[in-house]
This record gives sequence, C-alpha cells and structure tokens, in this order.
Amino acid sequence: MAEDKKPSPMKDFTDKLFDLCREYQQEIPPHKIAEVLRDYADRLDG
Repeated sequence: MAEDKKPSPMKDFTDKLFDLCREYQQEIPPHKIAEVLRDYADRLDG
C-alpha cells in the first residue's frame, strides 16, 4: 500500500515564500526584497 507523501513544512514554506517574492517583484525591486530577508535573518539571530 503506497503512502501519500505530503510536502515537508520547509518545502511548503519556501514554495510560498518564492511565490510571494515573484508576485511582488513587479512592484518591489529584488534587491529590496533581499534586504528585507537579510533584516529578518538578523532579527532571528538577534
């Protein structure tokens, strides 16, 4: 009996994040999106 594989939480998260970035890069330059992500990473390391 084959077991249904559900996406891992990390894959689901990255897929959603990349979709969001693609959606907004029409209005926000990619380097600004990267800056926001770096700021977020710095807060996590905090």
